[in-house]
Amino acid sequence: MKSENLIHIMSAGENVSLIFPVAVQMISPATKLYVIVEKSVYEPTDDKNRKNTRNKIIESIEELKKIATPFVRDGVEIVKIENDSLDTIRENIFSIYKKDKDAKYYMNITNGTKALAIGLFLTTLWIEGAIPYHVDRDGDARIISIPKISINDFQKNPNRVTILNLLNSAPNKTLSRKDLQKKLSEKYIPAPDYESSKKTKRSISYGSFNLLIEYLKKNEFIEVKNVKDSKKEIEYHLTLDGQFTLNFSKLK
Repeated sequence: MKSENLIHIMSAGENVSLIFPVAVQMISPATKLYVIVEKSVYEPTDDKNRKNTRNKIIESIEELKKIATPFVRDGVEIVKIENDSLDTIRENIFSIYKKDKDAKYYMNITNGTKALAIGLFLTTLWIEGAIPYHVDRDGDARIISIPKISINDFQKNPNRVTILNLLNSAPNKTLSRKDLQKKLSEKYIPAPDYESSKKTKRSISYGSFNLLIEYLKKNEFIEVKNVKDSKKEIEYHLTLDGQFTLNFSKLK
């Protein structure tokens, strides 16, 4: 079975050679690496500060090529763009994407101009499954979470909100399956009666509960963990994404 291609796309900067090794260690290995850099970086200038910055970027790119080439299977490719406008960035990223639509994409937005970093981040919204990440000053790489659904879609089923609320108010934001199902049953609203539920008998089936859990788990709003010293019992924990989604839903 053919292994999945893992493509990293980086915005070029003075420290790009230092950041990539951290990324492949903490985020994901890479089978191909693209470095996006403005053509102006390679153009001569009389401005001493600008010249110094450009030279540092070029030196870092060359060092990166030396570091990455031996273990990046499909090599390192430098993509020189005319400017850092969103249209230009989008056009170049999609040219890369069209070459391998089935690959897993990782966007490193640590370096480069703000416009270039923002442009790379926005392309992750258009490429399904693309993962943006950032390496901070302490050398820690962090994935940047992107909402997988709209808040309006999330709120279409109020039981989803109820589950997150129950977990949010629980100790350590965690409840066992038994406790969560019991608490949810007291507040459950059957699907046909979202708008007029006060007179409806509230009960939830095993299947309906599982569907709600699967939805929340799929969108990474909750985590499912095995209870210590138990082979069967599981518990649910509210994630940071779940907390953010819950807080945001309260503003709608």
